[in-house]
Amino acid sequence: MKKMSAFSVFSGKSKRTKAMTELEHGKETPDMDENKSRGKSNLRRADSTPTVPGDLKKESGTKGKKILKVLKGGSLRSTFRGKGRPSILPEGQVPSPYIANDAVSNGIELTALKKNGDFGSITSMISVDKKTKNSPNKSKDDDRPKGKSPASPRNQKGKSQVTPRVTRTSPTKRHLESPDVPSKKKKKDVEPEEQLEQEPEEGPSTKPESASRLPYMFDSSKEAKKLFECIINPVKLDRFFAEFWERKPLLIQRYKLTPYYNDGWFSTAELDHILRQENIQYSVNLDVTSYENGKRETHNPIGRAYAPVVWDYYQSGCSLRLLNPQTYSRRVWKLLSVLQEYFGCCVGANIYLTPPGTQGFAPHYDDIEAFILQLEGRKNWKLYATRTGSEKLPRFSSENLNEADLGEPILNRVLEAGDLLYFPRGTIHQASALEDSHSLHITVSCYQKNSWFDFFEKLLPRALQIAYEEDVELRKGVPLNYLQNMGVVNSDKETPERKMILNKVEKLMTSIFKNAPIDAAFDQMGRGFIHDSLPPVLSESEKSCSIHGTGERWDSKRNQVTSMVEIEPDSMVKIIRQGALRLVLEEDQVHVYHNLENSRIYQGVEPQFVDIPLEAAPAVEFLIHSYPEYISVDSLPLEDIQLKIDIITALYEKGLLLTQEPLEPLYEDGSVDDEKPE
Repeated sequence: MKKMSAFSVFSGKSKRTKAMTELEHGKETPDMDENKSRGKSNLRRADSTPTVPGDLKKESGTKGKKILKVLKGGSLRSTFRGKGRPSILPEGQVPSPYIANDAVSNGIELTALKKNGDFGSITSMISVDKKTKNSPNKSKDDDRPKGKSPASPRNQKGKSQVTPRVTRTSPTKRHLESPDVPSKKKKKDVEPEEQLEQEPEEGPSTKPESASRLPYMFDSSKEAKKLFECIINPVKLDRFFAEFWERKPLLIQRYKLTPYYNDGWFSTAELDHILRQENIQYSVNLDVTSYENGKRETHNPIGRAYAPVVWDYYQSGCSLRLLNPQTYSRRVWKLLSVLQEYFGCCVGANIYLTPPGTQGFAPHYDDIEAFILQLEGRKNWKLYATRTGSEKLPRFSSENLNEADLGEPILNRVLEAGDLLYFPRGTIHQASALEDSHSLHITVSCYQKNSWFDFFEKLLPRALQIAYEEDVELRKGVPLNYLQNMGVVNSDKETPERKMILNKVEKLMTSIFKNAPIDAAFDQMGRGFIHDSLPPVLSESEKSCSIHGTGERWDSKRNQVTSMVEIEPDSMVKIIRQGALRLVLEEDQVHVYHNLENSRIYQGVEPQFVDIPLEAAPAVEFLIHSYPEYISVDSLPLEDIQLKIDIITALYEKGLLLTQEPLEPLYEDGSVDDEKPE
């Protein structure tokens, strides 16, 4: 039975449909965001050049034979070599947590791991590549996005330029069996857990450990869940979200038995390497701070942060905060890009290095859910209860607070390497390094402005606009006597006129609710997530099955372009990550927003999308719903085979799809190119 697409309901253009698509399109209403000037809201239309030129959009009725010419220009995100990861906690060796008696009354649970073998390191949850080297002297090009190609011009906002693709008609021959690539049948029968390949690699720890490698990320949402389970281990997911999430702090102590549990994410040596190799700017990438005698100070000069100067500040007792470590550290990038698939929102991080016996920040609370992973040394953390109800789960962080006004801490514990501390947004906290040791930790943050308030902030203005167009009662004037019966001065009155007005307001609010475009508002949340999120980190296997590592290239021996590939009806494909794209209806156009070309700097580029005709939307919807399974191009729910090939080619050449097997290169005449490229 053929599945009907949700996009089939958008064939008409009623007032309701128009208003709903205006919300998805990002049209603004006043007074929606205090950070926007002149009353502009955060429902902003994506300012990005569509993949398909305007004159081609008008020809969508031709089943897409000319519509979906793909952009060859524009710089796709380059990909990088991975890092080795030690083994994860084996099944059957995870003990139950214990509850410290002195913490029960304060609502703080302390958990620990019992000694039961070598548990390894949490960093084993990240997929790795065989070419990984654990060297602090590697070139920065191995760990940074590549520059824009001169042959791929971009305009000022980073939008792709259109270059028509040469159409080929010859069929593509593919490997059915290969020593490096599993056959289609084998991939279908083998579970992801059975595809682990063991290989010795240099790990971040000096302890002996084994390493696991996934050839590709079969199901990104499943792998994200595994990673988060490992982060909060041994606490189970259902218990964490039932007892701790947005409720109370959680401390997991592992240092006595597995002090290297958090090894591999980041190190002080890596910070030194970044300072020497990268153009780190004070205030933009790095803060130098101190907190002494109740006073917090920031000591940021202007310009680049040179390593000798930064270490001089550190030697003088100043703390260092690296603000966007994912931009410079591949491992942190991997950590955040995987976790964002689990939380469905932007996941960020800061690195904090504190000299022995010092404190860098005043007591305060934040607007994020915080996960503190202690990497090196020791640090004493003090947490305090929220002072008022309005400070619980706040939307904005606090200013520096006076320690004298905080009362007794609800938690006063030392974190050591391997430990984890979680606390909800709004939890007042301060931390200081012990006298005998420096401290290095990474704070992983999520759920900033991801509340129901943020959802309704997007929903209600458009719901009101839709109801205004649909319900004439909303367009009628208020009663003549409203001034004499309504307002605070008349709030104690119990007149029939006042009761009538209140009943009328209630009826109209019900009408507004009935017209609320709920799915469109959630699409706006999803589009915002795509814009905020990091691009995925791809393995070598994934690159070999995508535009990121295959296709046309220059052959210096033949002095010509070779390795041409082509999507065919029997090609097996799937989207590259479940959270990498979002299908959004905008007026009579469908945009596929994606994060493949996002920067590793937060909102470093404009929102990126692929423009597709409305009749092709069911194909993209089918791809999304089929994930993580591969599907054939011919199985797409479209009538025209050329449109099927065109839409898959468009998504493939924007880096959004993986093929089940690497596409076999062809000569221009259609014969198989058997010679491997240099």
